[in-house]
Amino acid sequence: MTNINKAVSLTSYLITLPKSRYIVAGIIALSLVFGILLNLEKPIEQAAANGLMVLALPALISSLVVKILIRKMPYRRIAATALGGEIVYSIAYGISFLLVGVNPLWAQLVILVGSALVFVLWYVIARFVFILKYRSILFAMIQLLFYLFFLGSNHGLYFAGEPFIDLAAKFYISSFVLLGAIALFFFIINAPMKKNFGIRSTDALSYFFGQWLYNNKDMEKAFMQVGEPVKTLVSLMAFKRKKDTIFFVTPYVHFGPFGNLGGSEFSHLITKAMDEKYNSSTFVFHGTVTHDLNPVSTSEMDKILTLVDSSLKSAVYKDAKVSISTGSMKECQAQALRVNNSSMISLSRAPELTEDINFGLGLSLMFEAQKHVEDAMIVDQHNSETGDITSFEPGSLVGFGYLNALKNSLAVKDSKKPLKIGVATRKIDSEVIGGAGIRVAVFSSSPEYVIVLIDSNGVTPNFKNQIDKEVKKIGKSLGREFIVGVFTTDTHQTNMVKGVLNPLDTEKSLILAINSACKEAIEDMQSAKFFSDTEWLDINVIGAKQSIELISTVNSIVAVAKITLPLILLGAILLLIAIATKL
Repeated sequence: MTNINKAVSLTSYLITLPKSRYIVAGIIALSLVFGILLNLEKPIEQAAANGLMVLALPALISSLVVKILIRKMPYRRIAATALGGEIVYSIAYGISFLLVGVNPLWAQLVILVGSALVFVLWYVIARFVFILKYRSILFAMIQLLFYLFFLGSNHGLYFAGEPFIDLAAKFYISSFVLLGAIALFFFIINAPMKKNFGIRSTDALSYFFGQWLYNNKDMEKAFMQVGEPVKTLVSLMAFKRKKDTIFFVTPYVHFGPFGNLGGSEFSHLITKAMDEKYNSSTFVFHGTVTHDLNPVSTSEMDKILTLVDSSLKSAVYKDAKVSISTGSMKECQAQALRVNNSSMISLSRAPELTEDINFGLGLSLMFEAQKHVEDAMIVDQHNSETGDITSFEPGSLVGFGYLNALKNSLAVKDSKKPLKIGVATRKIDSEVIGGAGIRVAVFSSSPEYVIVLIDSNGVTPNFKNQIDKEVKKIGKSLGREFIVGVFTTDTHQTNMVKGVLNPLDTEKSLILAINSACKEAIEDMQSAKFFSDTEWLDINVIGAKQSIELISTVNSIVAVAKITLPLILLGAILLLIAIATKL
């Protein structure tokens, strides 16, 4: 888990940029401050104009030219790169201004080093953020050309007496010396990933940013290359009413790794596909699985849908009775929804951390449940996100806690009632809720069982508790007793710029949506017949060994980079200075 936390912590460096107008304002403001501070003896208008000429104009012109050449690129990313370059230039110009009276050669060398650093900055960002493999060098050269044009506007910074062609040659040679150092650095960090997985680290980084920023799915090519075939399960419960059918589906694959890659959107896509095909209301739950069972591509979902279709073709719906019972062992809790001789047992530790459950442990829980019922669907409620990253493994104390909670829930003598079910859905426009939105189901058990399923990556304990109280309050107002199950799908569709932990927290709009959905589901309650099935599935996943090896490789690359990058840059800068003094 320490290795996982180290790898995951890298996403903390990803930020959401402000709007373009604020970045442009920053570019102009920095140049004005720079001009005034370095020209205190001049009138403020002249000093400000000097700053604009030296810094703001080349930065803005560079960003506009790049935007024209790659129109699909959001301008704020280009402008932010220009602002970053302007900051480096302003520092270099400022130091050079202080040194020009002491030693003009030192002043020139500082500007050469600064311009080379900006050249590399533009190249790296264009290469990995703009996803421009070859044109990245072109854009680095363009911005340097504009800065050279405006460099002559300040005589204190000008390389006096040098023809422009000679000046440009000196700057570009210096920049390519530093670029060579970056190429050497890439060669070093590419080796571990190439050896272990057959792809270069730089390509993997491009794939990562391509998905993270542009929903590009090239990363799946790498997943398919390192993935492995496994056997897992798909559990299905079907409630057939007079005019429609409600499906509970639990595919024992993990809805990750992130964005639109692998199985990240399965909770939404399976729901959408089944609802459209069967005119149904589909609930897709989080099975007892970890990141070991992340599908290698979105197309693997077709195998799940094909298996469900095959199962439904031979489905025999029967009259049914329903009950709900609960069990616990210390902090571990189980809710057993029993319909005829089948059961959906859902697990939680709320308000303690409720995270992924290893598939092996999940199978043990399923086999234990099958001592009491013919067919068992084991679901991780994933409803208490406390900020830690972990999973519960076979042999753990939590594993034994879940096992005993499950036993206790199924040992309760149930009071079965004729099956009725009501459902409602709500689509929510939110960065932390996936496409399946909020889905509510109410069962006619005694007490009545209310399922609140949210297509999210998790939920905080406080918000989960608030949902529970609000739903029970609705039941009390109607003179009905409710047992509430709050579920999230653990979808990683929402794990984008905000990182890997995006739990729902207290939001009034969500509470209002859940409350209205509960009331609608209660009004929607109708008699239903029942069918359930669990089948084995062959699917390709990234795999346990590959996941561990990938995380270890990433951490190794980062550790090597922290040492080699500063050394290589220092060596390159010394070489740059040596060459520049000869030019």
